[in-house]
Amino acid sequence: MLYAFVRPLAKIGLKFYFRHIDLANAAKIPPNAAVILAANHPTTFIEPCVLACFLEQPLHFMARGDFFKNPLAAKLLRGVHIIPVYRLRDGGYQGIKNNYKSFDQATQVLLQKKNLMILAEGRCIHEKRLRPIRKGTGRIALGALDSTDLDEVYIVPVGVNYTYPDRPRSNLMINCGEPLRASEFMDSYRTNPNAAINQLTEELQTRLAQEVVIINELADEPLLENLLRLYRTEQPRDERQNISHTDRFLRAEKQIADRINHLPTAEKTALTALSHDYFSRLERMRITDASFRGRYRAAGKKHLMVLLGLIPMLLLLIWHLPPILLVQWFSGVKMDTLEFASPVKWAGLLVAYLLYCIGWCLFAVFSGTWWLLGWVAVELLAASYLIRYGELANQWLLHWRTRRQAEHEVKYLRQVRSQLLEQVKLFWKIKED
Repeated sequence: MLYAFVRPLAKIGLKFYFRHIDLANAAKIPPNAAVILAANHPTTFIEPCVLACFLEQPLHFMARGDFFKNPLAAKLLRGVHIIPVYRLRDGGYQGIKNNYKSFDQATQVLLQKKNLMILAEGRCIHEKRLRPIRKGTGRIALGALDSTDLDEVYIVPVGVNYTYPDRPRSNLMINCGEPLRASEFMDSYRTNPNAAINQLTEELQTRLAQEVVIINELADEPLLENLLRLYRTEQPRDERQNISHTDRFLRAEKQIADRINHLPTAEKTALTALSHDYFSRLERMRITDASFRGRYRAAGKKHLMVLLGLIPMLLLLIWHLPPILLVQWFSGVKMDTLEFASPVKWAGLLVAYLLYCIGWCLFAVFSGTWWLLGWVAVELLAASYLIRYGELANQWLLHWRTRRQAEHEVKYLRQVRSQLLEQVKLFWKIKED
């Protein structure tokens, strides 16, 4: 009941929070079968929410057992199909014993031919790397085959990748890889369970790595981010398409990372210096690569629309400020890690707006000011226009700043950008199927 109520609200919230969501190759998830979706774990809970909202079949997933300490929280979490899994530091050995019950619940989900999501890395750390996969996925899959009359449990590797995870209105790329058949490991499991679980886990690690943008060296991350910014400028998305099912952008960004991983040290050092010179100058000018490239020329010509829309949009914005500022303060002050900040912003905005609207509606009913109900509806409908206007105004400002730069600076930056593109233009050239 709670799952059915929360799902459409969360779906609306995700469409507003992200500019683009790529959910690619979901057709690889076998229908009407026992399926484990094994994903990497860059944020605390956004990736399960996205799959729960945009996959047709209801999703069950496993989360840290310490979230279930509060009885009310435990009831709510179970109401949205969350199964607790306990770590030693969450509840000691007694908590570990509770996992037997949790694994039984997971087995029942698979027995009913439903989708079970497991965040296979175990720990939530946002980085462009894949941490070692925990054995729980293999243990549940093989245990379910061994203890029930299931013929097959499929394990689908799901790669979750963010462009700028700390920013609203960024992009999220989720891709489903080729599923593993747990039955292929059953002969080994019956003779040596631990060895079979290890083999399955290693195969899952290999397949999941194919769906995640991975940079091997921490020191190379600034270079990767700079080249990704160039790529996103040179290969812009269709701004009219909020939800898509392409893996084109993920494949290109993954290929860029792979190229950097295999670059000779001398080439990598020179490319790092050149890209740092270019992007550090842009930052000092307070412009972006997209504006410098001329992507915002159309927005730069809309002077009248930006100026005339300023006051009406500010008036509309006033109503939205209380929930926005509250969530911004809470996520900034109370959440000191990237992994928590972005999910809390999204979920906080969803809850804050829900309570905010309920408060206004109750006030309108009890005060007899029924016109306020219409005003709340107008404000909610205007939210998408506020976002579009804000993005248009920002592009207009960036274009204006770019045009005001000194001619010699612009000339130099064009030369540096041309050198960069000359060296990396093949980095993201994907062969057509």
